[in-house]
Amino acid sequence: MKGTDYFAEQLGIQIVEAKDGYAKVTMKIQKNHLNGLGFTHGGAIFSLADYAFAQACNFGDNVAVAVQVSINFLKPSVEGDTLTAEATRVSDGKTIGLYNVTVRNQDKQVAFFSGLAFKK
Repeated sequence: MKGTDYFAEQLGIQIVEAKDGYAKVTMKIQKNHLNGLGFTHGGAIFSLADYAFAQACNFGDNVAVAVQVSINFLKPSVEGDTLTAEATRVSDGKTIGLYNVTVRNQDKQVAFFSGLAFKK
């Protein structure tokens, strides 16, 4: 992906693997990722999934922007957990690409994200 994503750096997101149409990223949950109930904030989980989505659709010379995304939160996570988001391309048209992102905490699925990208 082009440039530096300062927000992802601030969150502590690390790239494990990235290639055209696929990306895997991780984030260790820290106190600053928690909501008032002590669970991982939905915005932090969304940001992790969104970053995997961005890496998968902007690999190499590709340039794409999100036009619609949705997320379903399935299970909570807590401080000390390491979340992994894995993005895969489902469909690749001339101007639109569809991606699914699964967010996991070890073997438990924490969230499911779907993103539609417009390719420039």
